[in-house]
Amino acid sequence: NAMNLPPDKARLLRQYDNEKKWELICDQERFQVKNPPHTYIQKLKGYLDPAVTRKKFRRRVQESTQVLRELEISLRTNHIGWVREFLNEENRGLDVLVEYLSFAQYAV
Repeated sequence: NAMNLPPDKARLLRQYDNEKKWELICDQERFQVKNPPHTYIQKLKGYLDPAVTRKKFRRRVQESTQVLRELEISLRTNHIGWVREFLNEENRGLDVLVEYLSFAQYAV
């Protein structure tokens, strides 16, 4: 039972027609985590290089803006365990985010 369903729910699921089952599978895939927290943290840390030239800096701002958008979506839509992992002592996601935002503010 890959979906970790209790027996009564598994019986109910078996009664659904294939179209309904496929719909449930598609819904399940939409809610699966696309990137773990450390992916966003590593990307943000990568943008903290003060030696970047002005031309590269502009491109990095565009790239980092996209990363921040994706991070915002992940923080809103992923399960609480994902958020806790982002914030934990090892990842220090909030610290990295604040550090990046401060760096970006003064680098402009």
